This record gives sequence, C-alpha cells and structure tokens, in this order.
Amino acid sequence: MKQLSSLLLVSMAVLAGGCDAQAPRAADATTQDAAPQKKDQDMSELKPPSADSVLYFIYQRDGDGAVSYKIDGGATVSYWYGHAFDLKGKHYFTGFGSKSQGEGPEGDNGMMDPEHVAISQATFTRVEKDGTAEWSKPDTDGYVGEFGRMGRPEQVDDSRKAQSFTTGDGRYLLAVPTLDFVNGTDVRMFSLLLFDPDSVDKLGFRQWGYLGSIPVGDDNSDACDGGEVMPCVASAGTLTFERAGEGLPTLKVSSKGTTIASPGKVRDMTSADDVVYTFDETSERYKK
Repeated sequence: MKQLSSLLLVSMAVLAGGCDAQAPRAADATTQDAAPQKKDQDMSELKPPSADSVLYFIYQRDGDGAVSYKIDGGATVSYWYGHAFDLKGKHYFTGFGSKSQGEGPEGDNGMMDPEHVAISQATFTRVEKDGTAEWSKPDTDGYVGEFGRMGRPEQVDDSRKAQSFTTGDGRYLLAVPTLDFVNGTDVRMFSLLLFDPDSVDKLGFRQWGYLGSIPVGDDNSDACDGGEVMPCVASAGTLTFERAGEGLPTLKVSSKGTTIASPGKVRDMTSADDVVYTFDETSERYKK
C-alpha cells in the first residue's frame, strides 16, 4: 500500500505533452514526486495529475497504482478521461472516472440503469505557492451522470480531438470523442459534459454534469459483408457549436460520406443531412 503522500499532488514540471488523454499507464504516477521547480517556473508547465491519484481522491480507495480496480460492494472503478482547460482566468484539470453498478445492496450506487456506469470527476485548480505552480486539493463528485452499455463506459476515440465551448454566462461545455459498436456498425459520437463552477444554471448536478451523447458518423462494413447482406455505407461528421445568447450553444453535426437512401440503395450525404441539437432543460440532454 503506497503512502498517501505519494498521492498528494506536488509541484512538478513537464517539457511537453498533451493534457487530454485516456488513462495514463500506472507507471506515470511515479512522476508525481518530481523535484520542486525554481520560483520563476512557467505556471503553464505543470504535469496533469496521475490517473491513480484521481481515482484515490474520488473514491478514497488506494488502488496501489492501478487505473481500474474493485472497491467495496464489488463495483469496479476506472479512470476514463483527463482534460485540461482555462475558464475565467483559471487553469483547471479534470480527471473523469467511472463506477460500475456492483453486486447486491452494498453495490447499489443509485444508478437508474444497471447497464450503465456512473461518471465521476475530480477537478484540480492550478495555484501558485511560494512562486511554484502546483495543483489544489480537488473538488470531487462521485456521480455526475451515467452512460455506457453492458457495465462499461463509452470508449474514448483517440483518433479525434475533444472540442469545447465557453458560454457567455461562464460555463464550459466539453465534447469528448467516443465510439460504440451496435449491430455490426461502428458509431462515432461525442459525449457532452458541462462544467458550471459558479452554479449559474439550475440543472440537477454540482460542478460537472453529463448532457448526453450525440452521433456524428458511422460505418457498417462489419455488418454489410461487402454489400451481400445490406448496402455498405460510411460517414464522418464534424461538430460545430453555434452560439445561442449567453447560455448553452446549439450543436450542428455536418456529415460527409454515404447513407442508405431506400432499401438496397445508397446516396451521398449533403447539407440536407445536417442535424441540429438543442439543449432540453426538462431531460437535461441535447436532443434533435
């Protein structure tokens, strides 16, 4: 069992590297104990917290460096995604985790659907102490929504980049690229998460909340069998945020590729196939 001090986030520097990533290898946790930097350290040069540290802060269970492990009640907790961003003059890093339903009454975490996993988060703020950049103790929440299928979270798509939008009223909308595989079709999606540090809205969550997932493309090559079973189609879409006053934006998905026009027939996609999503406050989801 490693000591708690190894999980506390201390001053650290990196020469390069992206902030958005799926779970780092467990070995990455050892870099948390890098030597303090000089007082003139650039505040932007700060390594993201390690995946195992994120899970420890959220669930208060030491996984001994693992990024997925079982806790009381038989539930499995896993690191899902990490994202660094700036909002209203502050620099943040949020690590998202997931938690399965577990087994029996002790494993019940209040989820509506046992097929889903609960999304959790730990949000760190970059601060300066004695001239050195470090991460603050995080704000954590063990439940900011639920998603996924068959007890697994949505799969992060490393081939695409996350997108984001800052609202006029000080909120931050994050679109994480994800994948699903349904009935022989690869579906590309964006999973939508909203950061509201100042409690601007009246939605039913604290700092972060899940606003649903929207499809942006698909490929049925595994199901169509070269056109023998059904027409083979594939499309790829782009996500555009369209400002709508000071609040949450409208989302527009524009796709290129092919789609099924009628039984046995395929056509190219055009701007007429664009799909617009708006936020529905009742369901707290983006809908067509």
